[in-house]
Amino acid sequence: MSKYLRNAALSVAAVAFGATAANAVPPGTQVGLVGQTVTAHAAIVKPLTLSKVSDMDFGSITVLDTGVAHLNANGTLTCDTTLTCAANGTAAQYNVTGSNNQSVTITKPNVTLVNTADSSATLNLVLTGPSSLLITNAGAPGTNFSLGGDLNIPAATKEGTYQGDLNVTVNY
Repeated sequence: MSKYLRNAALSVAAVAFGATAANAVPPGTQVGLVGQTVTAHAAIVKPLTLSKVSDMDFGSITVLDTGVAHLNANGTLTCDTTLTCAANGTAAQYNVTGSNNQSVTITKPNVTLVNTADSSATLNLVLTGPSSLLITNAGAPGTNFSLGGDLNIPAATKEGTYQGDLNVTVNY
């Protein structure tokens, strides 16, 4: 490419990208926004606390065959026809405190319940209930929420008391 064509091509490229002698900035010169501002924001929230109000209790269950015991967050207990359940259960209840009008995500992983007399005997509990809530006040008294669950019970389940920890967490 000849020197003439190369210089002409560079001149066209400079004009196309708006570089002219009038608005060119010498190297090392600081450039700021003209007529615009950039703003920083930060939302400060109170730390979350999660407290137990009540434990979950399915009561006594008689197993005739494989089935599921369903405990609603309001404490209503229903069972498949292959199980005989108590009239009512107790849902797990929690209290969360934090900043007013903030949405909180509730994480509720499945729970393995272990027979207190034989650790090889286990049951699977799938927690049910809200996945989020809105904190309706700041600090005390906090906002309560309840969780129920579906307890899967095989036909050959060993007799005994089964228990496990609910590893529920909350996060903004």
